[in-house]
Amino acid sequence: MGDVEPGARRGEEVAPAPAGGEGGGAPRPPDAGPYTLANAITLTRLLLAPLVMLLYVRGELLSALAVYALAAATDVFDGLAARLLDEHSRVGEILDPIADKLLAFCALVALVAAGRLPAWLAALIIGRDVALVVTATTLQWTGRTVPIEPTRAGKYATATLVALVLLVLAGDVEAAPRSSLAPWVAATGLLVAACVTVSWAQYGRTLVVALGRPGRLARHR
Repeated sequence: MGDVEPGARRGEEVAPAPAGGEGGGAPRPPDAGPYTLANAITLTRLLLAPLVMLLYVRGELLSALAVYALAAATDVFDGLAARLLDEHSRVGEILDPIADKLLAFCALVALVAAGRLPAWLAALIIGRDVALVVTATTLQWTGRTVPIEPTRAGKYATATLVALVLLVLAGDVEAAPRSSLAPWVAATGLLVAACVTVSWAQYGRTLVVALGRPGRLARHR
């Protein structure tokens, strides 16, 4: 779930690392190109995301659960493939967070529309992602680059959101009584909200720092 710029091979939420000056940091590894196993796995997640929503809306709940579980698992497998095969891809950096956002969006919209999750939780998550995209675009347009690295809050938000969706879908297919799952759903939902709120604070702090640095437009005056 979220990225100021594409970063880690996996799609976990990432926040900008403290800036150390332009051109700083370790050199980037060579680009393996778009045709990698990791990118193929990520593309699978991208294609499965709308299928989850379609299946859920059509009432094919067990299929929706199976497809969502498979799509969520690809978020682990693509990163594993990239590391084991040493295939760093610029395309993957862009594709991976997009696939994560689309999967989260499709699942949240379907579950909120069915009354299985509160609208405020979806608004919190989707609103943050929209804000990050707008912020990243603004910073890049003004020449303010923002180095990034994965954060614990982002990783926890991604993992807990997956767990939340799986719990809700498990209740829908009656894998366990809804009444017994309800406390777990509520607790996991609050945990997701907490992690997302922390990431909001992290991105906001980084935005303030980034806006305080001179951008390309200012330097060219």
